[in-house]
Amino acid sequence: MMSKTRLFTLIITIFVLLLPAFLWAGTIQLPQTGQTKCYDTNGAEISCTGTGQDGEIRAGVAWPDPRFNITYCNTAAPCTNQSSDCDGKSFTDVVIDNLTGLMWARNGNLPNNTMTWYRAIDYANNLNLCGYSDWRLPNINELESLFNSGTPDTAMWLNTQGFNNVQPGTTYWSSTTLPGGDPSFAWIINMTVGYADAYYKSFWYAVWPVHAGQYDSPDSTYPANIWKTGQTTSYAAGDDGDMEMGVAWPNPRFTDKGNGTVADNLTGLIWTKDANAPGPSACSPGTSRTWQDALDYVACLNTNNYLGYNDWRLPNRIELRNLIDYSNYAPPLQTGHPFTGVQSYYDDWWYAYWSSTHSYYDENYTWSVGMFAGDVSLHNAMGSYYVWPVRGRAG
Repeated sequence: MMSKTRLFTLIITIFVLLLPAFLWAGTIQLPQTGQTKCYDTNGAEISCTGTGQDGEIRAGVAWPDPRFNITYCNTAAPCTNQSSDCDGKSFTDVVIDNLTGLMWARNGNLPNNTMTWYRAIDYANNLNLCGYSDWRLPNINELESLFNSGTPDTAMWLNTQGFNNVQPGTTYWSSTTLPGGDPSFAWIINMTVGYADAYYKSFWYAVWPVHAGQYDSPDSTYPANIWKTGQTTSYAAGDDGDMEMGVAWPNPRFTDKGNGTVADNLTGLIWTKDANAPGPSACSPGTSRTWQDALDYVACLNTNNYLGYNDWRLPNRIELRNLIDYSNYAPPLQTGHPFTGVQSYYDDWWYAYWSSTHSYYDENYTWSVGMFAGDVSLHNAMGSYYVWPVRGRAG
């Protein structure tokens, strides 16, 4: 029979082993961005060791291998024998993303045409494909999940992953409307470069229907479930505000830890409460910086054990964008959030925060997220933008 002393020792050992899981508890896990390389200030590729860049840290869940699987279909249902395409027509097939659980039309330009936003919504809502009739236009989080930061052209990469007819340079509609009282803009993703912006719904862009996805709760079958955008107002049947697809946010989404940090209860990430480059005077806090200066600043926080921690880092593109509440603007954060110092100038769309994810499309540029509306943009690494440190769940 085990003695009380040995039992106590065993309990303490188990607690210590499981402690990291409790510290980084969250409803979902974010995926890696795909970036595996690192660059100097001139855009030249360098060793990642000690850079603090996304290519070194690779925070997030690793992508499954294979990332995507084709399901061969005819016009009415999946083929009984999946060893070959039973009707020989790729435009009737679908592709399942093993990272997120989303099912996409295999053809990246199924209607073979561009459409206005309202027509895109209707097209997706009325699509019958592979025996499914509940297709829809993806929201901005779902559409963003296809982007690979580790390739110069995501459209071409997707065409090697089981999809076909994904057009280089093509911009795709999401079902998410730009907030702020003007419902005439909706969010888009350019599937080559990867920027996320909002354009007039009267413009003509491509349509890529999606099926399935998470309904409020995470699905443990898939490593990186997509979360809700925060949008609840609907502008058309089947849009983001109507469907509200994705894992529901915890309530509260953010918890002020009372020590200068804020926990995101959705992801388990820990952010500085002050969103304007806080820290000791040795790190020159409260200033905008070039991208390399931003990386050096985070290294300074760690050297000085800021707030008792030495594992701060610059958030990657996905981590930074995950903060966005697409029902708000200026800043696009959840109403009642506990953060201070968020840099969101009311008249400047490009008031941005650096991510740790350098561009593979153009090595002189780095990804940033704007805190006026939530746009994801490329900025020259020598530009001066803001810094918001994060820690936790580095892999």
